[in-house]
Amino acid sequence: MISRAYLRELSAHNEWQNDVVFGLCDEIGEEARGEDRGMFFSSIHHTLDHILMVDRAILTYLNSETPPPSSYQDMIWPDWTELKSARREMDLSIKAFAESWDLDWLAGEADVRSPRRPDARFMPRWILVVQMFNHQTHHRSQVTAELHRMGLDYGSTDIPFRPGCGYFVD
Repeated sequence: MISRAYLRELSAHNEWQNDVVFGLCDEIGEEARGEDRGMFFSSIHHTLDHILMVDRAILTYLNSETPPPSSYQDMIWPDWTELKSARREMDLSIKAFAESWDLDWLAGEADVRSPRRPDARFMPRWILVVQMFNHQTHHRSQVTAELHRMGLDYGSTDIPFRPGCGYFVD
């Protein structure tokens, strides 16, 4: 069952995991981040850019707006410093939204019409929220697999092992 506690925990987990992965990516340098590794989005940098682009699109839909047109193959933040800053801002936004979303709002519908899908399609907001966290985890795991192949100790990705993980009461 999705609840405010669920949203708090997943937003905190998301922020923690992004802090870890971006910290390690700072260490490997621009050349290693930009190298084509045969990933779906070719490089670590492009994969992290893609995650952020989709987060932005989902939050835009949740705010009853249509996101700006973009191709999933384009990089929105080719500059590493700008990508890190935008990621930080997004994580803070997600945490703030997690505090404001309630069950009634989540049960409402969002219009997810897009240039890629011109037929209007409505879906419950909670599906978009779950998709956002699932999508981040999916692609972040591709990055962590590459970091592991490079010999970097990424550490735990498990929710119960997040520093400060706890049970939140609504």
